Order: sequence, then C-alpha cells, then structure tokens
Amino acid sequence: MERTARHVAIGAQAGDGEHVRPLDPRLLRAASAARTLLAGTGAIALVQAVAIVAFAWSAGLAIAIAIGGAEGELWQPLAIAAGSIVARGVLGWLDQAVATRGSVRVRSQLRSRALARIGEVGVVDPVVAATGLGRGLDALDGYLAGFVPQLARTVVAVPIVLVALVVQDPFSGIAAAACLPLIPVFMVLIGLATQRVQRAQWRETERLAAATLDTLEGLATLKLFRRDRRARALVEARSAEHGTRTMSVLRISFLSSLVLELAGSIAIAIVAVSVGVRLLEGDIPLAVAFSVLILVPDAFLPVRLVGTAFHASTEGVEATSRVLDLLEREPAEAPTVAAARADAGLALTGLRARHGGGAVTATLQRGTLACLHGPSGVGKSSVLAALLGLVDAHGAASLDGRAVARADLAWAPQRSADALVSGTVRSNVALGGDDQRVDEAMALAGVDLDPDLPVDPATGGVHGASGGQVQRVVLARAIRRHLDGAPVLLVDEPTSALDAEHERHVIASLRALADAGAVVVVASHRGAVVAAADVVVEPVPVDATAEVSA
Repeated sequence: MERTARHVAIGAQAGDGEHVRPLDPRLLRAASAARTLLAGTGAIALVQAVAIVAFAWSAGLAIAIAIGGAEGELWQPLAIAAGSIVARGVLGWLDQAVATRGSVRVRSQLRSRALARIGEVGVVDPVVAATGLGRGLDALDGYLAGFVPQLARTVVAVPIVLVALVVQDPFSGIAAAACLPLIPVFMVLIGLATQRVQRAQWRETERLAAATLDTLEGLATLKLFRRDRRARALVEARSAEHGTRTMSVLRISFLSSLVLELAGSIAIAIVAVSVGVRLLEGDIPLAVAFSVLILVPDAFLPVRLVGTAFHASTEGVEATSRVLDLLEREPAEAPTVAAARADAGLALTGLRARHGGGAVTATLQRGTLACLHGPSGVGKSSVLAALLGLVDAHGAASLDGRAVARADLAWAPQRSADALVSGTVRSNVALGGDDQRVDEAMALAGVDLDPDLPVDPATGGVHGASGGQVQRVVLARAIRRHLDGAPVLLVDEPTSALDAEHERHVIASLRALADAGAVVVVASHRGAVVAAADVVVEPVPVDATAEVSA
C-alpha cells in the first residue's frame, strides 16, 4: 500500500546514518522540564555520592576497630554509617519521585509543542504523528525516569568515588580508573547493535500502524470486493514481524546486561586481588583496605547501570528523535498563485483498467463536479476502480502534483447493498471515522432512515429500506469520509435508484461539496447529473484518448 511504502521511506530518511545520542541537546532546548529534571537528579546524585563515600569510610573504620578490639570507639563510625544508609534511602526515594514527575512534565511539554507545530507546518503523515506522539512519547518514560537520572549519577558520582579512592589508596584509585573504560567500550559495541535492531523495530511499528490505517480506511471497499480476509492476513503478518523485531531488541538488551556485569566484575576483581595481596604483606592499613573494597563497586556500578538503562530505553530515544525532528521542521512555503492553478487538482493521464474499457485523460481542478458519461460497458466504473487501485491499471493519476494515495479518495460504489457491514445505519456511515460528521453527511445524502436502525448484510441489508435509501446510506459514508479530509469524492451511479426529488437533493449536495473545494467525480448516465456537471468526460479507446481540462 502506498502509505506503508511511504512510511518505510520516511523511517529510512529519519534514521539512517545517524547514531542515537545518549542525551540529545534538542530535548533540553525543547522542554524546560528536561533541564529541571537533569539539574534535580544531578544535585541528588551529588549528595548520594557524598553519602556513598561516607558510608565506605565509616564502615571500613568500624570493621577495623571491631577486629582490633577497641569497642569503645565503635559507636561514632557506626553512627556515620547508619546515617549514610538512611540518607541514601531517602535520596533514592526522592530521586525516583523527581524522575517520575519530571518525565510526565517533559512528555506533556513535548506533546503540546508537537501538536502546536503540526498546526504551524501543515499536514503531517498520520502514522508518523500517531506513533511518535502516542506510543513514542509514552516509551520516553523509561528514558527520562530511568536513563537520565542514572546518567546524572554516573557523571557526578563516578569522579567523586575515584577521587576518594585515590586519596585513600592511590594504587587502587589508579587501577579502578584504568579498568573503568572497559565498560564504556563494551557499552558502545553493544549500543551499535542495539541501535540497528531498535531502528528496524521502530520502522516495523510504523509499517504495522500504516497497514492497519490503510485497512480501516478501505474497509468498505475491501468488504465489497471480498478482499477483507487478505487485508486481515496482511495486518497479522505485520504484527508477527513486529513481534519478532521486538524480541530481537529484548534479546540484545538482556545480553547487554550480562556483558556489562561481566566487565564490571572483572575490573572489581582486579582491584580486590591487589588489595588482598597488599593487605597480607602489610602494605595497606586494614581500615583503608575495607573502605576501598566497599567503595570500588560503586565506581563501576553507575557505569554498568547507565548502559543497561540506555539499552532498555532505546525505543523512547528513537521515537523522540522523530518528535524533535518535527519541532525543528520549517513551515512549508505557500505556493504561488500560478503554481496553485497548475497543480491543484486531479490529473488523469490515459487511466484505464488493464482488463478492458476506455481510458480517460483529464485535468479536474478543485471545485469541479465532473461526470464520467457514456453507455453501459464504456468503462466508467472501471476507470474509478483503476483510480482506487482495485484493479490492475494502465496510465497515471496525480493529485496536486503528487501521486494519488488511497487516503485522498472517498468512494460510494454502485452496488450499495454489498458495501454494508453489520451494525446500525449510523455505524455504517461512520465506519471508523469521525462520528461527529455522521449527521451532516446523512443530511447531505438525504438519508431519511433512523440512524439506530439495524443493518444485517446477511439478510439483505437494512430491514424495510428501499434500494434508494440504501444507496443514500452508502453515499453518506463517502461524504463523511470526504468531510474527514479526503479531497476527492468518487461516486458511481448515485441516483440510479432515486426518484426525481431525491435525485435533485443529491445533485445539489454534490454541487455544494464541489463548490467548497472538492474534486467530485460521478459516473452516471442520468441526464440530470450530466446537466449539473462542470465537465463531462467519456472514456474512449486508448488510441483516441483526448485531453479534457476543466
């Protein structure tokens, strides 16, 4: 489907060749709450680092005093150690509270700014907007509440712990500083692999969303041509592929934790062995030895945790980069009057169904009511089917200078009863769209049925309704879809089962929609429709195709 293919291209352009940055500076510029979050967690990390050093020193001293037998001097280091434990517990709770509240505020600010930006820059692809502003920003919670606080702790606490180690035992401090880069090296290597699979998983998320949206938009068409099972199979295949990609990300995330733990354990073991050997030889005081052994893991723990947190939050990082790209997008320049007149409209060039029928070459500007006219069998319905992509087609079609997408088209088929689905008249008109437009669409189509009347295609459609009434229900659905944003309205024989009064009402409504800026294309042989049309186009043999411009 065109939307699905377009999202593959959008995803490739948005991410290929770029490395995910641990902390995107654009995030700090876009959301003031992000700066507050980073400053708050940094301040808490500073106090936590002091508490860690105080606990290691006091605990090491207390152990040495207890082994030495001087119990009278034990209460002071024990009190400092207990106070450090309590402080670390309180600070951990405060850190989590600040991170959680800050995450909510940042996501709210980004979502508000992005929605406002969409209003400024114009139309944004609905799948990109839905995945980015919906699931994407929700996934940011793990990044803001998990990774960012851990990053602050790493940047602030690790240097303080290393300085404390060097002050107490220079050899241990230098050894820890030399082993510390092993963890970032492994983290970078794993991060490159995680980035690739995460990007593939996010593109699959967009493909799944695009396929689902395409299916919902074309549900009536799929039901009419009995292709709904094929569409369901497509969505199920996309869903299965999405699950596979997600499991790939989780697998690498779990492996990354194992590798980082292994690297950290090896580094800690190197320092511990050296301390043990020197302690046996009497080259290091007992209190310092215990203090160093307690403190060394805290030099490596923040780096290991920040790597694990980053890999667990890569989905939010990837999705947020799309939102930040949107915030930096410049508004599209307004087209000149000449360009608008040249491009604004539906252009058909030799469009016809491959299996037969005449071809149409026409340029229909916005605001045009066009009639595909001719005797039965000339190819009116086939041209509409070719434009909708329901049959293999020759020729080309463009709207406003770009390829026509299924989302641009609203369609009311000729065989109205086959287009109904189980539910009510109202649900058939709404069919997954904006329910607020249903009453307006029914009024324009002249539907005079109870909106809550049940519809059952298996028993003939709407109980007690005439063919003309059913025809107007399906027409109302197409009008509702046009009111929801589809600029081109395609209608196949909309008045074939109507009396003169209802025919006049339908023609007047189509005329009003065209005057409001729509491109309305009606396939009809009725004289009243032909008389109301701005342009009359008859499909002709391919070798005699003539251009008709409105």
